[in-house]
Order: sequence, then C-alpha cells, then structure tokens
Amino acid sequence: MDNNLPNISDYSRYFTLRQKVYLVNMSVDRNTDIYESLSGVVTFSGVDSLELMITHGGVGIHDNEIGVATYKLTSQALGSGIQVLADLIGIVSENVFKFRMHGILEMFQRRSVPRVDLYARIFHVRGNFPLASFKKEWQRVMDRLRNNAVLPGLVLQETEINLSAGGIGLTVDLKNRPTPLSMFFVALDEGLPICALAETAWEQVEDEKLRCGFRFIQILKTDQERINSCISDLIRKSGGAHLDYKRNWVLVDKMVADGRKPG
Repeated sequence: MDNNLPNISDYSRYFTLRQKVYLVNMSVDRNTDIYESLSGVVTFSGVDSLELMITHGGVGIHDNEIGVATYKLTSQALGSGIQVLADLIGIVSENVFKFRMHGILEMFQRRSVPRVDLYARIFHVRGNFPLASFKKEWQRVMDRLRNNAVLPGLVLQETEINLSAGGIGLTVDLKNRPTPLSMFFVALDEGLPICALAETAWEQVEDEKLRCGFRFIQILKTDQERINSCISDLIRKSGGAHLDYKRNWVLVDKMVADGRKPG
C-alpha cells in the first residue's frame, strides 16, 4: 500500500551514508517526453539536505542548473520504497552534488519490474565517454531517426536478451566487458528501433561468459510503453499476469500524490 509521511522536519533518518539513490529528473523545464535518471550514493545526510556522489562523474549537470533543477530522489528505507523531491542547490566537487529536500516523503511498496527473455535485433554502442557526450549523441540519433535518415554502421543483430521497461540484460565475452555507459538500439516491432542510454548495473561471470545488466537512464516514454506492451503480450501468452511498469516509482517522473490530484 502506498502512503506518505507529511510534515517531515528531519529527512536524515531515511538516508544514511553509502545508501544508493536513484534520481529522476522532475525539473519544470524538462522535456516531459523523455525519462531521465541518474544514480548516486549518499556522502552526507542532513536534516533537509543531502550530498550525493553521482555514479558517472560530472553527469552533464552544470552551474546554471543550481536553483533550477529538481529531482525525485528514490531509495529504500525501513523496508519500504521512499521518494521525495529535492532541488539542486550546489556542486560540492566534480561528482558530488548538494540537494535540498522538501515536501512530503512518500513511502510505497517496492515492486519488481516485469521482464522477459526473448530474441531481438539489437546494436550495442560502448565507449568510455562522459554522460554529456552520450546524451548529445542520443539526441543526434533521435533527430535522424525522426527524419527517417540512415544511421551509418547501424547493423542490428539477433541476440538473446532479458528486457524490461527499466533495462536490458545480455551475455558478452569476458574480453569484451561493457563500459560504465552504453547506448542500445532494440528492434521490437515494425516501428523505428528503440534507442536508450543505459548504465551498467551489475556483472556476473557464467560459464566463461559475462552476464550483464543495464539500467536505462535516458529513453523516450513512448519507448518505455512499447517495451511494456511487448512484455505484456509475451507474459499473457504464457499464461502469466502482467504488472504495469508504472507501478514501479523509479521508472516514472511523478509522485504517488500526483495520481490522486483531481483532473
């Protein structure tokens, strides 16, 4: 059951050092057609402030976003999922950012993201580039796809993957380890291939191969829906019950209370 804790005066009891936090862009001027997320680790927790070491360094956050950018911070505490809005108020160092939390801290039941194993045509772009460079390339690719332009060198290959609206898993050669950030192209239907930025979430050696999991950190919301529709069809055909990905609050740029507002 989803609920909230109103009138919180001290948020620090819900955030401890080295706690993993997901950030979802909730800025007023964001492109609401895009889901954007980051990962961070708590380095300082105060009454209403939090300092987070962002996983991928500079992450494309700049000085001009101080006092402008707002994120939803999502994590786990007291056996439940938690989320709260926070404004970017400072840059402590190259990869440590300071946030001021405000409003209701919502608690919700943690839910797994529906995922399936399937064969799909994909293309995996790797490279040790900063997130800002990957975002710039993602935008260039999306512009070309919208204009039906050919992407040189884009050859999608049939691959066994594990897919969800939140990310993708696949097996690679041990000598071909993924970089911290990647770009994936995935063909699911007759439409344009899905293009998403992802971060490497975990790796596991299996039978002299490397099984890898990636979390989508930038993807069109319509592509999240396309993935969800594909997974839903496959699960129902196998006799299972499908849970909509939007019940997982890490994957949406809204609060629980937003769904209760009239209109």
